[in-house]
Amino acid sequence: MAEIKIGGFGKLSTAPNDDAPLLVVFGGKNVDGRESGLYMWDFMSKIQNKYHIFVAVNQHVNGLDSYNKLMETVTTDDHHLAPAQQVLYLFSGGWLPGEHLLGHLLRHKEPIPFSWIYLVDIWMRDSVSFDFYTHLPNKVSTPVSYIHTLHGAVNDKARDALANSVGSQNEILVKPQTKDEDSMVTHMSTNTVAVGLLP
Repeated sequence: MAEIKIGGFGKLSTAPNDDAPLLVVFGGKNVDGRESGLYMWDFMSKIQNKYHIFVAVNQHVNGLDSYNKLMETVTTDDHHLAPAQQVLYLFSGGWLPGEHLLGHLLRHKEPIPFSWIYLVDIWMRDSVSFDFYTHLPNKVSTPVSYIHTLHGAVNDKARDALANSVGSQNEILVKPQTKDEDSMVTHMSTNTVAVGLLP
């Protein structure tokens, strides 16, 4: 297992098998003073032997540029990686780099390289995120899963529309474990659930 810096975009952890699936992760805002490029590894470390994993440094990176630089690195002769499939994982504020990437592919009618897309408690308060993600499952043939809390989208209409779009088999509502559980704790716990569902 090796760790490779992908320019200023994030870090790639390689699995022992060259043909392991590639998991592309864009996380959200800082939590307890830590960027998502750090805290997302808390959840991904358990599966580092099964996946090549890229985690973006934060939610401000350009998703298209990040992905292009990642694939440039993955396909070089230096690393000899040949992922059998790719999975896109967007958590919270990761909706924005995800929109950069997926929006570009859709606008240019390019193939979607991902065999699965995971939307993990993504933020959909504004019209851009609302419109893009509630319609995404109907625009791609790739399966889309939506793992979410009751209020993480900060838009109940968007939450319900996306849940309806992906269908009951691909939608999971994560509830607090206790009556007094902090909403951020519940929000972060969607990652534990989502990682457990990865193919």
